[in-house]
Amino acid sequence: MRDKVPYKIIIAAKNGDAEAMQAIFWHYQGYIAYFSRRSGHGQGGEPITYVDEDIRERIEATLMYAIVSRFDAERPPNNSIHPQK
Repeated sequence: MRDKVPYKIIIAAKNGDAEAMQAIFWHYQGYIAYFSRRSGHGQGGEPITYVDEDIRERIEATLMYAIVSRFDAERPPNNSIHPQK
């Protein structure tokens, strides 16, 4: 299992840090690509699987919205390691 995204990165992304948001997207890029896959046919009629960029962008937008508007920085997960105030 991959490491979790550090709490401070999530907080930075919530506060508008574009690099932190990119770090989160990078962390989940495989997961996002997996759920963005579509099946189709190539020019020769052979079956192909590809990443649908529209779906990928929608998943990333949904993730960004969840971080910025729904993540409650005052209530970190019970098992997270975060600095004390």
